[in-house]
Amino acid sequence: MPSRRTISEEEIEDGLNVVARLIDRYGDVYWPVFERLERELEQRRSRSARVKSRLNREQYQIQNVDILSQ
Repeated sequence: MPSRRTISEEEIEDGLNVVARLIDRYGDVYWPVFERLERELEQRRSRSARVKSRLNREQYQIQNVDILSQ
């Protein structure tokens, strides 16, 4: 059974470029693939931004507690 690895955002971007060329050349038959790749990329970026926001907020709260306890 093949191993499952995570596809990078860069690979998704490359895939979007390929599918865009396919759509340009062959028409909308590949449009669902394009939309799927766009959706996956946006979901990943959104998740990443949400996690970073939470970590930044947590770090800010920890720093405030440290300052107040001094």
